[in-house]
Amino acid sequence: MPDLDARSRPDLRHDPAAPPPTAPVSRPPAWRLVLGEVVHASTDAWRTPATLLVTLIFPLLFLVVSGLAAGAAPGDAGDGAIQRLVPGAAVFAVAMATFVMLAFSVAVAGEQGVLKRLRGTPLPAWAYLAGRAGAAAWVAVLGTVLMVVVGVVAYGLDLTPRTLPAALLGLIVTIGVLASLGLAVASLVGSSQAVLSLTMGAVILLGFVSDLYGFDGDLPRWLEAIGWTFPLRHAVEVLAVPLQPGVGGAGVAFGSLAALLAWGALGAVVASRHLGRETRATSRRSSGHRTATARGWSADGSPRPLGMIWGQTRHANRSVWREPVYAFFALALPTLFVVILPQVVGNPEFDGRSFAEWMTTGMPVFGVALTAYVALPELVAAARDRGVLKRLRGTPLPAWAYLTGRLVSVAWIASLTVAILLFAGWWLYGVAPVATGWPTLVLVLGVGIACFAALGLAVGSVAPNAEAVPAITLATFMPLMFLSGIFPLGDVLPEVVTAIAGWLPIAPLVDAVREAFSTGALLTRELAIVGGWALLGAVVATWRFRWEG
Repeated sequence: MPDLDARSRPDLRHDPAAPPPTAPVSRPPAWRLVLGEVVHASTDAWRTPATLLVTLIFPLLFLVVSGLAAGAAPGDAGDGAIQRLVPGAAVFAVAMATFVMLAFSVAVAGEQGVLKRLRGTPLPAWAYLAGRAGAAAWVAVLGTVLMVVVGVVAYGLDLTPRTLPAALLGLIVTIGVLASLGLAVASLVGSSQAVLSLTMGAVILLGFVSDLYGFDGDLPRWLEAIGWTFPLRHAVEVLAVPLQPGVGGAGVAFGSLAALLAWGALGAVVASRHLGRETRATSRRSSGHRTATARGWSADGSPRPLGMIWGQTRHANRSVWREPVYAFFALALPTLFVVILPQVVGNPEFDGRSFAEWMTTGMPVFGVALTAYVALPELVAAARDRGVLKRLRGTPLPAWAYLTGRLVSVAWIASLTVAILLFAGWWLYGVAPVATGWPTLVLVLGVGIACFAALGLAVGSVAPNAEAVPAITLATFMPLMFLSGIFPLGDVLPEVVTAIAGWLPIAPLVDAVREAFSTGALLTRELAIVGGWALLGAVVATWRFRWEG
């Protein structure tokens, strides 16, 4: 048959107005996709001050404090304890970057629908996750290098070139294993706040039984077994063995390396099966806020001051308990310190007090400061960023009722924390206040709650947004926690440090609590210092407080 003319075939006609055919667009190579996501995730990390604080500053702080506790001060080179303290600090930095912050960022992406929307884009989900893990990996390497440099320069850490390949191998395996476990936790736990509580709590608590902080006490066999069961202890081992003086061979801890690889395989299996599923953010019923507000009004619509305060207190309590990270750090973490640490260090005596008494009298201040100084300003700043505080001006609810409800909620949660801690100290170790010390103890802790709440509101008023609040509060609270007598480090700290800490709010409050606990006496000078800081915080909060972002 003769060929048909193109003009008689509509499908072969050429439309002059039609655009010329384009070549199909090829997908970029895999390495370029991953590199782009690494750059994007790294930019997000550097824009979040709390990320750098958790992954770099915290491990460095723990290295310095653990060194002081072990008798190795900066500038005193040649201390043998530093050969294990630096690997522990390096593992802490790696865990914070690849286990805590990676899991938290992926969980946030799941709550925001990012993982779900990836299905409608050309970007594969594996490239996105690999980019997140790659960004966490190089931050972990940066933290490790920082710990090693500080160890070499400040403490005289001894590095053996022959065993450095083994240490590098251990670091690579540790990063991969903790990253896979972080992704696994993010895939199993729906809430980002729950992920943050679980991961950070696991690192901090398991660190005491995993040689992360260099404690020399003989652990009970059950605690030692727990430490060797989980991967942190093996991670410390694969980094510490190559740095031990006189180690033979290549310095590879083959048993711990095999245990880490088994944990990494488990994390990879769990993450591959569950990650990417649609996560649902915690639903927050709006009726709770309406009920809390409505209970502040009488039947005829007139305001009742006590009713408004009670309604806002209930609303504030619900907002705290809905965020597991706050509940964990306010209640569970101080209690676990009281329960576990005396078991870890052997409950020795310091300045006539047992270590259990140090923890029982120091942890209430720790819990009060966490609730009033760390949690309160972040919650208020978050409400300001979301426009909640601004909208209050258009409602009959006065601003003072909102703030009073927040403060009463803080006082209630802090009181609950103190009660749990005192009960744990009495039940486990027989540590209890003297009978005449209860009124003084209540007065001192009440002033402490007011002080940290005022300082917290002051920080929230000057911080530009809610994300900057924890960077400020944790950066000031965590160093003072170690330098202000909560832990018995007075004999190893320089005198100038203890003198400066004595004029800051935590150390005087700790001294006043311990004196009331032991003798029932009131330390008026220390209470005056705490009251002065409360007044300063109240003035700054009143002067700089903003109802709009």
